[in-house]
Amino acid sequence: MLRPDGQSFAAVVAERARAAPSHPAILYQDRTISYGELVDRAVAAAKALMAQGLTSADRIGILMGNDPDFVVLTVAASMLGISLVPLNTWYKRNELAWAIRHADLAALIVVRKFLKTDYGQVLSDVVPALSARSPRANTTLEAFPRLRLVVFIGEAPSGVLSWPDFLREGEGIAGSVLQAAREAASHRPASFILYTSGSTAEPKGVILSHDKVIANGFDLGQRRGITSEDRIWFGTPLFYALGATNALPAAITAGATMVLQNHFEAGSAIDLIERTEASVYYGTGNISRAILDHPDYAQRRIGSLKKGNAGLGAEYKRLTLVEMGITGAVPAYGLTETCGNAAVGLPDDPLEIKLATDGLPLPGMQMLIVDPVSRKPLRQGELGLVLVRGNTTDGYLNNPVETNKAIDADGFFDTGDLGRFDSDGRFVFHSRLKEVIKSGGINISPIEVEQLLVTHPDVRGAYVVGVRDAARGEAIVAFVDVFRPVSERNLCDHVRNRAATFKAPHHVFFRNEEQLPRLASGKVSKYRLQEEAARELGL
Repeated sequence: MLRPDGQSFAAVVAERARAAPSHPAILYQDRTISYGELVDRAVAAAKALMAQGLTSADRIGILMGNDPDFVVLTVAASMLGISLVPLNTWYKRNELAWAIRHADLAALIVVRKFLKTDYGQVLSDVVPALSARSPRANTTLEAFPRLRLVVFIGEAPSGVLSWPDFLREGEGIAGSVLQAAREAASHRPASFILYTSGSTAEPKGVILSHDKVIANGFDLGQRRGITSEDRIWFGTPLFYALGATNALPAAITAGATMVLQNHFEAGSAIDLIERTEASVYYGTGNISRAILDHPDYAQRRIGSLKKGNAGLGAEYKRLTLVEMGITGAVPAYGLTETCGNAAVGLPDDPLEIKLATDGLPLPGMQMLIVDPVSRKPLRQGELGLVLVRGNTTDGYLNNPVETNKAIDADGFFDTGDLGRFDSDGRFVFHSRLKEVIKSGGINISPIEVEQLLVTHPDVRGAYVVGVRDAARGEAIVAFVDVFRPVSERNLCDHVRNRAATFKAPHHVFFRNEEQLPRLASGKVSKYRLQEEAARELGL
């Protein structure tokens, strides 16, 4: 496919609408939204933002699931050069308050209810003066000095602006006024601010400019073979990088159709994929496992899925490629800071290559392997620290210290990951540098041990950490979620029979899904597992 001319979400969606205005952009529940309609909705939202006095100097937060209005607001904010801050629906009150304050939000657009959470109640606790304020007032709040607008999608609390009323207030903005604002903002690309999960420190707000996201989104989408005829199932939340800066730009740059599921649930995902005949899979290893484990699963029901994201890690890739039968899916490597992916595999690569490697660098990415201490480049095949330059973050919001640590004088981003390139130039991810376990003088990748453990037929998931040990330096501790009871010795022997003996866990603790400590992102917290292990072992 030809690369789009536009360098923003707004420009690219407009291109697609001009080329095929009636082509479906979004399938959601029983609704179909065409590319032409998506532009119209985004224009209405952009005018409403202007009516509230919002400009490219502002940031707006959105708090919702995978709703069409998420896409509408992304395009609308892009029109005005406004930075968009997707907020995590896992956030509790304190996390939400911290993010609103740290991002210095001028506006917040939030769904009234999501799953079991009533955000009307949550926000009345976070912003006590909310219910007493006029929705149009320019007064400020002591805790949130920039926040002057809150809009609710769904039933709005008393005295707070509702989504329909918000849109109506924009009807008085002339098209010529909006066009002038778009032209004035065009020199300043809008950006996403995506918050990473904090474990030992506060989260970092990753700044990702839309021009880089669009450029990389096209490349990673084309590497996956996505075309305008594809229907892309979004299993991952849009407020994560895999959704916002990977699946979303891959879809619109190809003019493909987005199949949105408000929130992931395996049974409804199977129904939705079957009903819409979705062709592209955007899920994670945990999502693959949940679908396969659901009693309603049958491969024929998801048989329309032909390509997409196979994930990272041999066992999780096997779930997608082999068990789910999505043979055209590809492995990929990336971080939030790399605008989606830095490396992506090829759809027609043999299975063994997909399982053993994690893709080739994308056209706009330069990947360099260096010695973690000296920072000198290493030879091909040698394991070292991964640096990436190109379509990467511009830094961390309001955090110059971490920005300077992460981006060197040559513009390379320090991923904190260890990896190498094989003889064919394919990238192979090894582990997080800070998570490497040093036991008995040997460096051990916890991810490798996890992948060995999950090949056991009785293991659903495994999470491995290192804890201090007087004799070994660090001991290998595994937290394991199992289908059926299994002994610690059986699991350790399973690892020993498939890898060097020194990679076998020294201690195994059994936890079910509900007992595993999680970050706001939903990921298992390795730091808290280390604390649990230390308590269990009396350290």
